[in-house]
Amino acid sequence: MNDDELITMVREQRTKVPMTVPVEQVISRGRAVRARRQLPGLAAVLAVAAAAVVAVTALLPGHQGRHQPGTNPGIELAAWTVVRHTDGTVDVTIRQLSDPAGLQRKLRADGVPASVIFGDTPNAQPNRCQSYGHPELLQRVITPSTAPGQPRGIAIVMTIHPSALPSNAGVQIITSQARVGVHLVAASQACTGS
Repeated sequence: MNDDELITMVREQRTKVPMTVPVEQVISRGRAVRARRQLPGLAAVLAVAAAAVVAVTALLPGHQGRHQPGTNPGIELAAWTVVRHTDGTVDVTIRQLSDPAGLQRKLRADGVPASVIFGDTPNAQPNRCQSYGHPELLQRVITPSTAPGQPRGIAIVMTIHPSALPSNAGVQIITSQARVGVHLVAASQACTGS
């Protein structure tokens, strides 16, 4: 039996089998099964891409504060991180109250007029800022991920919306007696650098 004879025999057999499922339904089911089989591969590709983005971001200079040694001498954790997003918002995470000048420089470089004072140390700078006087604006400017005034040892996470800041106002992050406070201050060269 050659190929042509086999094809003819299959065609003759096919006409004798009743088909109760529409062809469109068979085709759509086949596509759905193939799509499900491709999902694990697609998920793996996305995971690798996400890991690459995180690795590249971690290697970029200027995105982290001074590092503090962890318990493992080969691992260091960032005291704070600042990430500016394409929508203009700025995420700030403070894990340790160190290098306030570096955090202040980074915030200003990312478009946030800022004053950062970490107190409770003999070399804490004096507060040269005046309150802005409109506390209701704070909720539009800063979205906290942890409640203000959290004790040390807990990461402070917030999103700053620079576009919501009035032109004559800035943000101050200040510590006092192991508490972190965030409020609006009047912008000035001495306070927020603007």
